[in-house]
Amino acid sequence: MVRSIKQLTGFILLSVSTLFGTLCATPAYAQVTTIEASVDKNPVIVDESFVLTVTFNDDVDSSAFQPQQLLSDFIVGRTSVSRQTSIVNGDLSKLTRFTTVLIARQQGDYTIPAIMMDGAQSQPITVEVLPAGSDTSSRSDKIAFIESTLDSQSVFLQQPFTYIVRLYLAADLNKGNLMPPKMEHADIRQIGSDEESTKMLNGRRYKVYQRTYQITPNKSGEFDIEGARFDGEVYAEGQRSIFSSFSNTQPVSTIGKTVSVQVKPVPANWQGHWLPSELVTISQSLTPEKSSIDVGEPITLSYQLTAVGVKPEQLPAIQPQFPDSVRVYPDNEKTDQFVRNGVTIAQKTMSYAVVPNEPGSLQLPALEIPWFNTKRGQRDIARTDAVNLTVNGVVNELNDTDSRAEPEPKTETPAKDDQAGSLKNQEDTLTESAGQRVIGVLAVLLVISLLGNLAWFWRRKKRQPTEVPNRRSAEKPLTDNQQWRNFQKACADNHARKADEFLRKWAQQHFNKRLVALGDLARWIAQGNQVDDELKQQLNQLQQSLFSASKPKWTGGKTLYQSLRRALEKEPKLKRDELPRLY
Repeated sequence: MVRSIKQLTGFILLSVSTLFGTLCATPAYAQVTTIEASVDKNPVIVDESFVLTVTFNDDVDSSAFQPQQLLSDFIVGRTSVSRQTSIVNGDLSKLTRFTTVLIARQQGDYTIPAIMMDGAQSQPITVEVLPAGSDTSSRSDKIAFIESTLDSQSVFLQQPFTYIVRLYLAADLNKGNLMPPKMEHADIRQIGSDEESTKMLNGRRYKVYQRTYQITPNKSGEFDIEGARFDGEVYAEGQRSIFSSFSNTQPVSTIGKTVSVQVKPVPANWQGHWLPSELVTISQSLTPEKSSIDVGEPITLSYQLTAVGVKPEQLPAIQPQFPDSVRVYPDNEKTDQFVRNGVTIAQKTMSYAVVPNEPGSLQLPALEIPWFNTKRGQRDIARTDAVNLTVNGVVNELNDTDSRAEPEPKTETPAKDDQAGSLKNQEDTLTESAGQRVIGVLAVLLVISLLGNLAWFWRRKKRQPTEVPNRRSAEKPLTDNQQWRNFQKACADNHARKADEFLRKWAQQHFNKRLVALGDLARWIAQGNQVDDELKQQLNQLQQSLFSASKPKWTGGKTLYQSLRRALEKEPKLKRDELPRLY
């Protein structure tokens, strides 16, 4: 009994293996004897898709049918391949089916040639293509079609316009690809996200997919816009199942109509940057918001340029004209683009850190941006208001020598003139009376002695102010100063904030006056001589890292320390202390 069961099991396994091998075996060479070709509709209309089905009565390779090489009169869409194997009364049969979507662009009669393989061939098919707008165009058996609209068919050069594509599908979408329109000498980009909705047409429900493109022409003239095209697969009605196969989907393709657009050139009298738009505005803001600042105190002036219907790269540079009495540190510009209520908006933001050098009234002039108003067809100007500020403090210019130099010592010429006049008066008096001559001579000698002593004392007093710093500097070496050592360590760590803090404290101790702006330090050290250019540059870089809107990282600690050390060694009439090297 057990042996019989084993024999039966072996027979069943052998039969299953033989059947499976028969079903899966593929002959080395396909033996095609019959080829059939058919279309799902005839006649068709221009820009309407129809399906060509080609069936081979054997298993053939997927490359056996190349529709692009045979059907040059049509736009060839997606091609799908399905295979079927069946056994009826022990006879094995195989089928390979190619399904291709075709679109005709012009009316007329077109022939799909015979498909040939291994001596077998299909019958040619004549397809009648009717013009757009014929009665068949309103029939309700359309599975897919595309509508496209333009917001303007006459624009200026580099004036973007909107191309909206709406894809209508009467069946559920399996997969597909919507390709953008084509236009010569133009930039085409999608803006915003796709939108979905439903709509009833001729008693049939369609699902509508909407996509918006922005087209920017780069050349004037008249151009054709080839419509957007869709290639995909939809589920056939009544054939959806839990099993995914080619039997329950069908390919579909459609293309939008070709439209024309007129691109006008830039007006001949236009000068400057060309910016065509419906609306352009520019705004400015001041941080901190106050009308009075100190010399050396940084403020940030920000501009925001906004234009409707243009790309960010079309916006001009924001370059205000600042007066010579300020130092300006520009920040990196920022651009942005977004869509609001279906309208494209481009923005550019630019900030400047402004540091005043002189006290008094400061006016930051208004900024003007010319642009071309496409609605009115004329030149317009977007502008800001001038900014008026009051600057308090003293002059802070690194390139200026000390304008407050001490006055020239008074010469002794007036004293000598007085002496000569006194002598003359004395001589006149002596001539009048011989008895008074001796007294006059003694008086003259006394006056001369007194004037000489006063002159000597005045010159001694005059030299004392310049000698006091020398003695002060010699009293305590810089290396023994705690603030100097703190400044040295901050430079070694490239810590801009601490370096600025301890440098100001050291300068106040060294020069006995408050350092308002770093620019004053180079001038103080020079004492009326030529300002050290390297030290001036390093101080500017430290100040920029602290007050610039972009806040660049400061890495010049070593260079600043060495520049300041060399400048101090050249300081006039001061003792040259030995300063240790930072590195």
